[in-house]
Amino acid sequence: MTADAPATQPKQPATDRLHGRRPPYPDGGRDASQVDVEKRHRILRSVREQLERHPAIRSARGSPNGQYANVAADVNPAYFGRDAESASLRVTWQPNPRFPPGTSLDDRRRTTLTSNFTIHYTESSGFDCGVHLEPNPHIAGHLHYQERDTPDAEYDYDAVWLDAESPVGVLWEVLELLDDRFHDT
Repeated sequence: MTADAPATQPKQPATDRLHGRRPPYPDGGRDASQVDVEKRHRILRSVREQLERHPAIRSARGSPNGQYANVAADVNPAYFGRDAESASLRVTWQPNPRFPPGTSLDDRRRTTLTSNFTIHYTESSGFDCGVHLEPNPHIAGHLHYQERDTPDAEYDYDAVWLDAESPVGVLWEVLELLDDRFHDT
């Protein structure tokens, strides 16, 4: 065990060989502190509750039960003007992220948020897109929109801006952004 990992967490490999970074803990985070796990769970529980209120969402659930690392929702793609048979949305949130070497909060652009998150939409047709706030070598700054038509296609990346300063505000702003993008295509 490393000095910073609680006894309940399995030992983590030093780095992920493919990407040269530490892999996430089994709970979805990179920091194993119980405080962060509980904070992420509270955030994602409120995100799930808000998703259940959105007219495009058929159902939403967090997992694992009692310590959410992500929230998944079944989406009605017709709400967004899409003709796919089915669609889903996945939300992750890291309240206190650790940054890869060479990156920091100074790399945050177009937002004041310090958390990392992903809000990612996927259709049965293979189309997927999302707004992510996380280090990504393919785009300047951490906040971006990514989209591709099929799972084997390369993502197209665009800069986005967020005014929201809370997880729930971010969720609603991103859902509005997706609605605008889908109805503009």
